Amino acid sequence: MNQLREKAHRALKRLLVNGPLTAVPKRLSDQKLLVALAASQFEAQRTYREDEVNEKLKAWLQGFCEPFGIDHVTLRRLLVDSRRMSRTSSGSAYRLNLERIGETETVRTIDPVHVLAEIRNERESRKRKRAT
Repeated sequence: MNQLREKAHRALKRLLVNGPLTAVPKRLSDQKLLVALAASQFEAQRTYREDEVNEKLKAWLQGFCEPFGIDHVTLRRLLVDSRRMSRTSSGSAYRLNLERIGETETVRTIDPVHVLAEIRNERESRKRKRAT
């Protein structure tokens, strides 16, 4: 694992240590990580309709966020505001910002669902060790 990816993985573990996310992280570096992870769900050269972006974000968030935690609309807005994605003035089409794609590639292989499962497994392992 390269250093940047390892750092991102540790930061995500810290964010998820108490369970699924319930809100957008307050720390700017954590917000940037969340947005980079979300952006990594999209293909670089493809244009997406708004409903496609919404569905992709909903499905992605479902695995590691509380049902009423972070919503896809807020995350879509963060993607655009952070210039990870651009959209047409009508809001009907979205594309990844290719100038920022390098930041996204670093975290592409990090899956928040797996990180959450890793945390749970580590916790269970510690409980079993204490019980014996």
